[in-house]
Amino acid sequence: MYTLYHFPISCSNAVKIVLEIVNVEHQVVIVDLLKGEQYQPEFLALNPTGKVPVLVTGSQIMTQGTAILIHLSQKFPKSALMPDLASKEGMAALKWLDFVATSLHGNFDKVIHPERIANDINIVKANAEDAIIKQLNQIEEQLKNSDFLAGNVPTLADYYFVVMLGWSKMLSFDLFSRYPIFMQFKTRLKSACPGSESLRVL
Repeated sequence: MYTLYHFPISCSNAVKIVLEIVNVEHQVVIVDLLKGEQYQPEFLALNPTGKVPVLVTGSQIMTQGTAILIHLSQKFPKSALMPDLASKEGMAALKWLDFVATSLHGNFDKVIHPERIANDINIVKANAEDAIIKQLNQIEEQLKNSDFLAGNVPTLADYYFVVMLGWSKMLSFDLFSRYPIFMQFKTRLKSACPGSESLRVL
């Protein structure tokens, strides 16, 4: 039995999607980031960084979303969440997962919390959005050549990216008008993974 500490609009939603895809028994504890519940002593005892997701099973406490996702892909190999990580296809999937979870996510963080970077939040947001556009252009080019980020079957990179598409309201432009291919991608992913309720409602 897994317990996922989760906030619905955060990147922890990717872990929730994966738990539903592998169809493993789990329960969800909502940590309201907007109310600062991630800084309560009870939660900090699980993750001193004060961040979701946290995944607990028995005495094992797992943190860092990308690490949790990769762990689950190896724990439940029959679900084919990732190719063989030592293969060419596995390398491509890991590359895109890192690109989305580190590079793109990092720039979204600057848009959402510019005050953490510098006092002039408008400059921080503008610079971060410029970087996001360049990264989205790269993803757009990739999706012109394949159904999903690492080929024609979904991987962890896709589950992470589809969650981040929900953050587009933080941008100064309409994401899906500028990148209609992303809506097509989202529709394909939902069709490929009918077992995830969290993915269906995105």
